[in-house]
Amino acid sequence: MDVADWDRYWRFEEFRRSCDPLDFRRWKRDSQRELRALHPGEGVRLLDATAGMGDHTVNLAEEGFVVEACDASEVARELTTRAVREAKLDVPVFDARWETLGQSHRSCYDLIFNDALHWTWDRDVLAAQLRGFLDALRPGGALVFFFADAREPDEGAGLRILEWDWSQTTDSSGQPPTFERVAWTHERDGRHVELTIRSERGEAFLDEHHRFVDRRGDEETISELVMRRVYRWDWFALSRLMYDVGFVDVRSDVLHNRAKGYTFAMNRAFRPR
Repeated sequence: MDVADWDRYWRFEEFRRSCDPLDFRRWKRDSQRELRALHPGEGVRLLDATAGMGDHTVNLAEEGFVVEACDASEVARELTTRAVREAKLDVPVFDARWETLGQSHRSCYDLIFNDALHWTWDRDVLAAQLRGFLDALRPGGALVFFFADAREPDEGAGLRILEWDWSQTTDSSGQPPTFERVAWTHERDGRHVELTIRSERGEAFLDEHHRFVDRRGDEETISELVMRRVYRWDWFALSRLMYDVGFVDVRSDVLHNRAKGYTFAMNRAFRPR
């Protein structure tokens, strides 16, 4: 599988939102508000390690955290910088890879926020990333993460999510080896873009083959990338790896997202004091 081209992904996502602005910040704000309730007080230093388009970054800063943001994608950093500037916030945004954070920002943060930790497939790579987070935290600091859920602590809980997600990509003919769907199509200022996603199932993952058809007048370009949705890192697997790396007190809080009307798990793993 080719590594996802995140610069390309974020460029097209920027176009999509310019046509159909989704209120991601409102949808996501409850998790940031609940995190602030768990960590009140002045000067709580937080790294948003998955900056993306700056949705979490802006929310976290507006909740009162002292925020920095990082992303390996240059386009994501540009979009986050623009978002914090438009929100009139002072948030440094920098280039970083998770596994090297402990070298460049050793013992810097009280909290590290990461909503894409479970996207890493390889165990050794994920272990290196976790060590990077551990070393970048201050003693007693916490890595905040999602997807894993202590309400389903048994081995294989992630595979049940995979089964459900895969069932949503089937048609009346059953479950074919691949399934293609139009994810979105938008037009603005003479530019028309359509995203088609072809899903392919593996043992504990879905590979989503993105195909962007970008038309301007008589010109048409096609761009492709693959994004792997990983299901192996449920609570059973991920919490054990975190303890192996050196985290302590890996815990899960069940909270309510009022904007979307469901409960969700927000998890924390702590660096020893």
